[in-house]
Amino acid sequence: MRVILALFCALTIISMPSMAKQALELEVTPLIGYRFGGDFDTTQDNINNRIELSDDTSYGLLTAWSFDRKRQGEFLISHYNTNFSESNDFSASNTGLGITYAHLGGNVPISEGPIPFYLTGGLGLTHLAPNDKQLSNETRFSVNIGLASKIELSEKFSLRLDSRVYGTFFNSDSAIFCDVEACAIYISSSIWVQTEVSVGLTYRF
Repeated sequence: MRVILALFCALTIISMPSMAKQALELEVTPLIGYRFGGDFDTTQDNINNRIELSDDTSYGLLTAWSFDRKRQGEFLISHYNTNFSESNDFSASNTGLGITYAHLGGNVPISEGPIPFYLTGGLGLTHLAPNDKQLSNETRFSVNIGLASKIELSEKFSLRLDSRVYGTFFNSDSAIFCDVEACAIYISSSIWVQTEVSVGLTYRF
């Protein structure tokens, strides 16, 4: 993961001279969507368990800027509140959980026409914040990849449709949401996946 981050930073620095030659166009898109998936399959003491997350509405803000004549850079923040089911050996006073993605990336067109499509993606951090104050927050590296479309409504406004898959990296056999005595979730895989569909109104500066 450190190698990926180093390569991404190097490419960003190399591209800065070409970006400076472009007339900067900025787009801001408030997003509303629906996030689902993300259940945890856990193993502790050779006992398999499944911690489920409830699907719910997500909210986000996407900022995009011109990278060259076709591509854009993007910074995405997406958040939703959910609840996790309890395991047999752990009980929380509050099972509420906030999950926020903050990703830097970009998009590139893959088809043109009245409804163009873009391949989009990025990398950054996932922040998981339990509502139970006795449980610890977790912040992990993550990536996303998705498909987007922009439908022009006017010179300044367009409708954006987004679908993304998020992957958050964990060490196998690790644990999260721990208090002084126990942990709520024991991880048995190295990547944790959620999906999201969203719609937003883009304003172009």
